[in-house]
Amino acid sequence: MFVWYLASETELLLDLDDAARSTKSGGPWIEVFFRRRLRDAIVDGKLDVQAVFLVRSTSKHHFQAFVRLAKALPVVERLVWQLHLGSDLYRGRADLMRAARGIKAPSLLILPKAIPGFWREPDRICSCTRKHKTEEMPDCPVWRELRGMSPWELFGKSEKKAERGVPLPLGQVPLELILKKLKH
Repeated sequence: MFVWYLASETELLLDLDDAARSTKSGGPWIEVFFRRRLRDAIVDGKLDVQAVFLVRSTSKHHFQAFVRLAKALPVVERLVWQLHLGSDLYRGRADLMRAARGIKAPSLLILPKAIPGFWREPDRICSCTRKHKTEEMPDCPVWRELRGMSPWELFGKSEKKAERGVPLPLGQVPLELILKKLKH
């Protein structure tokens, strides 16, 4: 069984991957990009925050954070705040693209069990027995309702093979250079 939390109009949902990694200033990612930026947004009156809930991910050194806001924000504004507060860039880009395409729940969290002590119940529950992986496109009705497409359907398939860099000139860049592949 898996539970699904959909970020509401009054919630930010952040994916804080490798939260202990060092930033340029030397502090850990979760401190510099999440806690301090959130503090500054609250102090400067940019975000009216009621509560914060931090959850350990199933991946080592990864966390998810829920930020409950006092008032609803438009979806794009919430997604931009999530990126500003250090949420995973890939997840953030995908969330923005899903919002742009009108997908019902652009930002969500799938967990193997409900969050103990959390301020609300999960939005959906599915009976799946293994982790939902985009590339496998599980045959799950909740997945089809709320996700339904893979990252490569959003952005195009990414090559995983190592390549040498292609030097790009300043000024107009010929598309042939953009499309070029050099073996490593």
